[in-house]
This record gives sequence, structure tokens and C-alpha cells, in this order.
Amino acid sequence: MTGPESGAPPTALRHGTDYRVLPLAAEDGEGPGDGGTAAVLVTGDHRLLLAPAATARRLEAGEDHLLPHERRAWDRLRSEAGVGADTHRTLLARSALSDGADFAVNVNLTNVCNLACAYCFAEGGDYGRITEAMGEHSIAWIFDFVAAHAAPGQRVRFEFFGGEPLANLAVIRRICERAEGLAERDGTRFLYRVSTNLTLLPPGTTELFRDHRFIVSVSIDGGRQVQDANRPAKNGKGSYDRILRNLRRLREECGDAVTLVARMTIATAEPRLKDSVRDLWRLDLFDHFQIYPGVYPVRTGTTIPIALTLGDRTLSEPQGGIRYINHFLQPGIVEQFKEFLLDYPSLFDAGNRFKGVLEYERTVQMITEGAAALAFCSGGRTYYTHSPDGSISPCHRLVGDESFDVGTGERGITREHPEWHGSVDRHPVCGGCWARYLCGGGCRQENHVATGDLDTLNTESCQYQLMLAEEVVKMLARATTAYRERSRTRYDDLFVSCGRPVLPSGRAAVPTLTEEYAPFRLLC
Repeated sequence: MTGPESGAPPTALRHGTDYRVLPLAAEDGEGPGDGGTAAVLVTGDHRLLLAPAATARRLEAGEDHLLPHERRAWDRLRSEAGVGADTHRTLLARSALSDGADFAVNVNLTNVCNLACAYCFAEGGDYGRITEAMGEHSIAWIFDFVAAHAAPGQRVRFEFFGGEPLANLAVIRRICERAEGLAERDGTRFLYRVSTNLTLLPPGTTELFRDHRFIVSVSIDGGRQVQDANRPAKNGKGSYDRILRNLRRLREECGDAVTLVARMTIATAEPRLKDSVRDLWRLDLFDHFQIYPGVYPVRTGTTIPIALTLGDRTLSEPQGGIRYINHFLQPGIVEQFKEFLLDYPSLFDAGNRFKGVLEYERTVQMITEGAAALAFCSGGRTYYTHSPDGSISPCHRLVGDESFDVGTGERGITREHPEWHGSVDRHPVCGGCWARYLCGGGCRQENHVATGDLDTLNTESCQYQLMLAEEVVKMLARATTAYRERSRTRYDDLFVSCGRPVLPSGRAAVPTLTEEYAPFRLLC
């Protein structure tokens, strides 16, 4: 251990591994050249600093390039304020698999889906192997699984998924009823979330959602134009109007007892990203948004999609001559993403119920509160998918591949799967990345699709995660104190990034006398 409590001189920090300098350009509200500023994120404890542009350029070249007065301020930050302490590495080394997230069961309820989304990874709902809806017999298996694997006192979350899960409302209701009985008997706390296209609203749905305070994640990509193009019904008709009717009914009948999340997949250049978000924001129905880049297969050397459906099994495994394109990394779309992050703070309007984009706010929380991601997601740690055929998978996206099954409902876990437990610090690439404790090491399913290996990085996914981290850090550095101090206590409830496990590091509060560290300004 180094830092203020160890008495040892701090070890040298390296740019790109232990901290990252991010210049704030003219469009960020700062002037160019020496009159501008830069954000500095320190990896080991997620301290965020502001520095004059010239100082930041010297720091980017290395600590030894700082001018004498800058180096004295930097050393004081490290020795007195603990900036750069290795708190996150220590946190990961001491953590258990059960730390940082709820115990979650993704209940894959049915092979049926009534939409034909252009980028479906579930082969239209059945993953190429699910031939029936989940039956009543699976409910006992699921609760046996929870009893066997949830840590004592750990909250339990049900993620209702499909296909279209509302096509099997009866099983959702039975699981909720059984969970309610357990909660009354032994105090186990349950959370309920459904990922739905909300084109269906069977009788009793609104009452069930209201009574159990559901988090309802709705697959909707923007206004009518983009939604009907990306997510048409299988008969070719649009889905937007039906979804909007059901959204309004849910909000009217459930009020604030439900949390509505707009789960957006962005796969078109027009309308622009910020316009699609604004189209849904103006409805004032959603509490939160999730924004995902569309990913689609192309032949090497082109950017023309082979198919807009990832469900084709010949495309769901790595093949020679095929790669997967992340829409947010395409020319013009990168600029849209950055443009949206500049516009983002204006969405926090007192007249609108909007509380943030989940992935952005989780990243902000890790920086402002001093916390670290223990992994990219909870898959194979505290999160498993149970399917109607009895299979158990560590990832809901890999249900179609039997080689990833780790057990059955009847027998429980039957195969060890340490490949899902690796620490980001031990990864040969991620372990040296400045964003490792924000990202957690990348999506293993996306790695597998691109490379055939869970741990070999999908370079496009990696680029996107780095871009997201950079732009959110810059947004936070530009933000007001009021934004930085917003309450983010509910983000543990909302299953951000497949339940990314996050733990606070116990970082000390920001010292009061920050002028002692000029020219650096310690934001959090």
C-alpha cells in the first residue's frame, strides 16, 4: 500500500494506465490553447481533477514533465488527499463473487415474440433451441436455485425476459406470488424487472406491475419513424402506436409505483441520436433511458450489413470474412454521440420526470462516490438465465449455444465456470487500461461473437466502452456542482449493464482546502 496512510512515497503513476488526461475542447465551453482546461481521471480511486491545458499536456507526457510548482501540487494531492491510491485494486482483490450486485435470475419465459426487430440476437425469440414456453414446473427449480446460491441476506432480483415475456404472464404472476410468500416468511427482499416490447398488455398486467413495483424496461428506439422501421411487427405493421397506448395506460393506472425505462437501440443515422431521445423525453413517461449501439455483421472490408438480424445462426459464430460493426463507431455517428453528451445535462428539467441515462449515471456514480466495477457484468457470478428447456446459462445472450450451459433447473449448477470470474486486473489487455474500474473488462458475449473466445477482446466493443467513458468523464468535468451531487442511490436497483457489480471503495471525502492544490482543482 502507498499513500497517506502507508508512510511510503507514492509510486509513479503512468498516463494511460493510472490516469487519463482528457482535454476539454472549444465546443465543451473552454477556449483552445493555454486558456483552456482538461479533465484528469485517476484510475486507482476515481478522483476527478481539472487542470489548465498547458499543465495537463505536461502531465500527459508524465509526472516528471510537470513544472516545479505543478509537481509540488501534484505530490500534495497524492500524499495528503490520497489521489492515486490503489484502493480499487485492493477492493477487487478482497471481493467475493457475491459482492456488488443482487443475486439475479433471468427468467426466459417464452420462445414467442411478435416483433421482427432488425438486430435481434435471440433469433426472433427462440435462440434457435427454445421450442416452448416456461411451465409451472420450472418455478420450483428457480426458487431451489435461489435458495442454493444466493448469499445470506442478499437481495434477489427476477429479470423477466423472452421472447416477449408478457406472452407468459401467468408464470410471472406465480413467481411474484411465491416470492411474496417467502418475503413474508423469512424477510428475503425481491426486486422485479421485465424487459418487454409492451405491444401486449394482458388483463391483470397493470395491477401486477403496480402491486410489485416493477421496473419496466421497454424496447423503443425513438419516435414513430425510427421505431416502426427498426422494430416492426412480424406482419410488417408498425409497433409505435400500440406501445405508446400501453405506456400511457401503465403510467395512468400505476403512477409512480412503476419505474419506466426506455431501452433504445440506435442503428440509424437519421433521425439524429439527440432527436430520437428528445422524441421520447417529450412524452414525459420514462424515468430513465438506456442507450445501446446497434451491432450488425458485415463482410470484411465493407460496412454494408450482410443481414440486419443477428439471429441467423450462420452469423452468430465467428467466421472468416465476417466482422461485427458497432453503429456508434461509424463516421458521423461518433459526432452524434459526442453532440448528445453535450446536450445531455439539459434533459434534467424540473418539469420532466427524466432521471438519467442508466449507463452514464452509473459511470458518474463510480467517479463521484469513489466506487469500482468488479466485472463488466454479473453473468456467471450472481446472474444466471433459466430457460423453458431447463437449461441454465451464465448469459442471456448465449442461451442459443449449448456449450455455455452450466447446469439444469432440475439439478442446479453442474459445471464449474471460472472463465466468467476473471478479474479485470489479471487481463493482459484490460489490466493496463485507465478505464478498467469503470468498464470492468468488456462484454464476454461480444468477445465470443467477434473472436471465438470469451476473454479475447472485441476491439469495436472496447473502442465504444472507452469512448463512452471518455465522453462521460468530460461531461462530468463540465457539469455543475448540483449535477455532480445528484442522488444516485437507486442505480443498484436498476440492473445497469447486466447488473454490473459495483462496490464503494471507502475513499475519503474531498478535502476542504482545495486551493492548496492549485493549479489542480479537485472535483470529486
